[in-house]
Amino acid sequence: MIYEFVVRSETPPYQVYKLHQEVIDVVCGGGLGLNKEAARPLWRSHPSVKSSSGGSLLLVRSSEPPLGEVSRVKEQAVRFEAGELRKFNCRLNLSSRVWVEQHGCLTKDLNKGLEQDREKCRKKVEKSLAPSEVEPWLRLLLNQNGMTLQNAAIVSQNRVQLKQRHFFINAADIVFVARVADPKLAEEAYCRGIGRKRAFGFGLLVEAE
Repeated sequence: MIYEFVVRSETPPYQVYKLHQEVIDVVCGGGLGLNKEAARPLWRSHPSVKSSSGGSLLLVRSSEPPLGEVSRVKEQAVRFEAGELRKFNCRLNLSSRVWVEQHGCLTKDLNKGLEQDREKCRKKVEKSLAPSEVEPWLRLLLNQNGMTLQNAAIVSQNRVQLKQRHFFINAADIVFVARVADPKLAEEAYCRGIGRKRAFGFGLLVEAE
């Protein structure tokens, strides 16, 4: 069973850290009992509210009913069937974490006469996806979540500013049609979200007409 509701906030959409905290406060009074990924609420800014409004309207989905006051709560069971087609709108973080070599670190240690494990000379960095990489990336992401991609289109794309001034999330709203291959995995994806940066308003699957 999952619960969906709307949270109205005076916080502007770009202050995603504060918005995430407000969602946690409304759902569980500050985060108690939500340390497990399965219990964390999903949310996204409602597309009808623009940054110029000064506030935010947040769509929230949670496995727990809200403890804070909300105007209306929709309670529903999640049912997916193998082979059915589902159409979703989802705001996704168009980036991945990749390993890169740290230039100079291996050479420096070898000059000292030391053996250096190559793994220690690599680090993970954030890599934005090129336009040609989006569809294969989405296809793989859905395969991991019990669905096969039929078609997809990016309907809007922008950068979401984080707490630090010069850090952004490369974001896109994508409408796609997927066929359910594994109902259990697809149901979990609907409840828990897909992709990265889910704490910051990404990965919520919204049924599209």
